[in-house]
Amino acid sequence: MADDKDEEPVNKAEELAKKEEYPEVIERLLKYYDEFSDVNIDKLDELYHKDVTFIDPIHQVHGLDDLKSYFKGTMEGVEQCHFAFTEYAENGAHVFVNWQMRLCHPKLGGGEEIVVPGVSHLEFKDDKIIQQRDYYDLGAMIYEHVSLLGYVIHKIKERMVP
Repeated sequence: MADDKDEEPVNKAEELAKKEEYPEVIERLLKYYDEFSDVNIDKLDELYHKDVTFIDPIHQVHGLDDLKSYFKGTMEGVEQCHFAFTEYAENGAHVFVNWQMRLCHPKLGGGEEIVVPGVSHLEFKDDKIIQQRDYYDLGAMIYEHVSLLGYVIHKIKERMVP
């Protein structure tokens, strides 16, 4: 993991892409998710293994075709989605990547940008991602930005803090 905490996320992302163990697949990951709203779903096979398992707080899918369908569905109506990778750690065949997603969707938060921090745990096979588990606050991403539901969540949080 990079020790210099003053580096910009882009520099850490570039450093991550230069790691010796998975240089090509990590570089593809960074490029693919840089402007996620503009991605070509059909190019997922360049990054993900055909038997990939993808898990996030919304859904779990198995296989490349299901992942393509899932991403197509989640990107409907999204105006902008960008991932900035900030920190990483490696442990053998496992890579953990911290990121920040910036998302604009007309039905969430009045179309304003929503910033959601998260972490991905990646495992590799044949130089492709065979398993990805994303951890992030689904409430911060969606629930808090839906009018009535956001109001209720805000009130619940207020009651929890003394």
